[in-house]
Amino acid sequence: EILSFYSSEDANLLSLYFDEYNYAQASSHLSEQSLFGGKNILYVKSDKKIPAKELKELISLCAKSQDNYFLFELYEADMKLVFDTQKAFGTNFARFFKPSTPDEAINLLAKNSAKIGLNITKNALYELYFTHNENLYLAASELTKLKSLNTHIEQDDVKRLVFGLGGINFDDFFNKFMALKDIKNDFFTYLEDPNFNEILLLNSLYKAFFRLFKIYSYIKINGRLNLDEAIGYQPPVNVANLLKANSLKLNLNTYLEIFKTLNLAELELKTNTKMDKEIFVLSTILNLQHLISTANIK
Repeated sequence: EILSFYSSEDANLLSLYFDEYNYAQASSHLSEQSLFGGKNILYVKSDKKIPAKELKELISLCAKSQDNYFLFELYEADMKLVFDTQKAFGTNFARFFKPSTPDEAINLLAKNSAKIGLNITKNALYELYFTHNENLYLAASELTKLKSLNTHIEQDDVKRLVFGLGGINFDDFFNKFMALKDIKNDFFTYLEDPNFNEILLLNSLYKAFFRLFKIYSYIKINGRLNLDEAIGYQPPVNVANLLKANSLKLNLNTYLEIFKTLNLAELELKTNTKMDKEIFVLSTILNLQHLISTANIK
């Protein structure tokens, strides 16, 4: 919505996603006069900080011309790592928080649906949200696509038309993963998606395991399961039963090893620029399956 606020028909927009970011290209875009005499808009979406010196120069180019605009969308949960970015943007910096519960996310999706005139049921919105493993950004991006169908959208329509990362429903992938089935072909299917991002996949796995851990912890503490209290919503019975079964496949030590593995893998992806990221992520996933297969349940 912020980007659309500044965009116009005569705007000269350059969008750079994740590893596409290139300082020379970005600064050149803001340094040149728009061919149509309109605004120069630079939009960068990344999970890595822009070096402080480069960021300062890009902001400076905007300060020198009222026709230059720079929008930097940074996905980083650790505020210590984005302090330089916040400091550089000053009062033009805004932090957006993830929804605290699925219901909050569904309400936001419902408001956005109403805004664009999309007629969609609440169950369909839940299906959409969980297909993208509770990633509000990805779920919201699907709404415009569904609106183009000019029809009422039910839950079955979402199941038929919407897919998660790489054209594969993430829940299906994760359940196959937890069942210790061969997921290599599914992973390579993910790689074929031009929007595939290694860190996004690792974050999706982290969220899925954290959801299981919350269920596991609730059962161990209370001796019973109430999913509304454990994870904030009540999924269909078949999904609830599978979540419970998967959560109890692991013990506390295995959960700890899984979270450590995922955190270290994300750090390696963000700091080692010379590695083969795709092979590294596949190796990490297979290692996680090994941890699951050797878990000593107690």
